[in-house]
Amino acid sequence: MTWGNRFRLLLGLVVVVAIALGATLILSQRETQVASRSASIKAVSYTVGSDYAGTVISQKVRQGQTVSKGSPLLTIQSATLLRDLKSKGGVPKSRAYTVSTSGTLTLVATQPGVVSSIGAHVGGFVSAGTALASIDRRGSLTVLADFRLDPYDFARIDKGAKVDLILPNQQRITGEVARIDVTTIGGKANATVEVRSTQLVRGSHNDLIEPGTPVSANLHLRDNGPLAGLKETFIALLQQIGI
Repeated sequence: MTWGNRFRLLLGLVVVVAIALGATLILSQRETQVASRSASIKAVSYTVGSDYAGTVISQKVRQGQTVSKGSPLLTIQSATLLRDLKSKGGVPKSRAYTVSTSGTLTLVATQPGVVSSIGAHVGGFVSAGTALASIDRRGSLTVLADFRLDPYDFARIDKGAKVDLILPNQQRITGEVARIDVTTIGGKANATVEVRSTQLVRGSHNDLIEPGTPVSANLHLRDNGPLAGLKETFIALLQQIGI
């Protein structure tokens, strides 16, 4: 056998080993990821209501409007409020509304956010204790994703684990596991995972980052295999060269 043939044989063996190693690492990578059964963007909301019944005489905001802390929302004319203002007991102070001596009560936003719903209209009568508006807190967007896992896979979920989020237009953003709630049915874990990400900015990514937007979530499980360290090094190398 000539040196040229030996070199070609050696090169062929190296290529075969590299392909086999790459395939093994890719398979191992897939085994450390699990896709969500369902997932969507959620917001933490709070409701605003009146301690007094009355008639809505002014609406200061509309659905979808951004509000700051203290922004006026609705103004209510209340005979009950006017009576309490004239009584010795007076009206209890609240950071959720302001009152005037003429018997009007103005509901205000207690935290900054976006108005997600308005449950009253000008001229309508509202009862005491009724939710009249709902506001999504600013910076509270997360993704809630449902997964069906075997016990072994469930044991490999780490808090802070990476989660790839795929938007409806196939754009990808990255988040991490913040909280896990689990119930066991038929020997499998039904896990609801809360995912947080600094990239969940309302209105970004062509307005797809909004409460209710459905997404796909790929959860990265802890790799307990013998090739774990080698795989991470290989993946990091591929990312550095842009693959």
